[in-house]
Amino acid sequence: MKRLFVVIMVLLISGLIVNAQEKFDEAEKELDAITDSVAIEEDSNEKIMDNDKESTKIEVNRDWDDWDEDWDEWREKRKEDWKSSKKRGYFRGGAGGWDYYMMELNVDAINNKLAEIGLSSFDKNIFMSGGGGWGYIGRGIRIGGLGAHGQVKSAGNPGSIDIAKEVTLSINFGGFMIEKVFHPFNKTELYFGTMIGGGNAQLKFEQWSGPVVWDELWGGYNNTVIDTSSMSFTDYQNELSCGYITALPTIGFRYNIFRWAAVGVNVGYLYSKMNQDGWKMDGKTVSGVPDIDFSNVIYRFNIYFGG
Repeated sequence: MKRLFVVIMVLLISGLIVNAQEKFDEAEKELDAITDSVAIEEDSNEKIMDNDKESTKIEVNRDWDDWDEDWDEWREKRKEDWKSSKKRGYFRGGAGGWDYYMMELNVDAINNKLAEIGLSSFDKNIFMSGGGGWGYIGRGIRIGGLGAHGQVKSAGNPGSIDIAKEVTLSINFGGFMIEKVFHPFNKTELYFGTMIGGGNAQLKFEQWSGPVVWDELWGGYNNTVIDTSSMSFTDYQNELSCGYITALPTIGFRYNIFRWAAVGVNVGYLYSKMNQDGWKMDGKTVSGVPDIDFSNVIYRFNIYFGG
């Protein structure tokens, strides 16, 4: 019995030892698998870290390259801003103001008639005043308009101190303007352009018999006392006018005394196209008018305000 018990215990112990050995082998296999998995994961992490480092290195290098490019761009922009700052001080939006013109007047056809009625010729130059304004639309182009008016007179008492005569020539024009502008220096501008529009010329004739007396004024209109052969009241006037189309190409220079105020000068040519059959008096056509042409070189001085 004791021998049987010993045999049974030996078999149980052997079974336990075999089972334990199997368990140990399985555990060892699992441990090896885990170790391999950990090693693979570590290798993967190392690769990821290496990739991250390389990516970070590339990104850092890229950031430095971008910074260099930004620095170069900033330097260029500073240069452009510096250059631009040297050209400031002129109008950049719009402006308007006053113009003063001078033009030589060649109207021999009128001067000859003035001599016939005992008056002196018109002045050689006509002076006109007016104004204009404009606004920029981009690329150094601006549009606007301008206009001017002027007149010359010839007056006297030819042959009699009781009869005074006066003839006045008035000229006005205006139209649409377009100009191209350049700013080569600080506070200055050079420009050229043209005005296209129309105008009107007027000839006004006046004659009067010295100082006007109230009763004589009314008496001249009284039918019961009018005597055409011996009428003493000789005041009367007539007015002729004619329209024309005009163009005014110019080139000029302007300097800003202040940011908001500038003075300038320019020279141009006032071209006028007039139909001599277009002269009218009180709506009636005046025939036989000789060729009268106001076209000539014209000079302008101006003061403009703007921003």
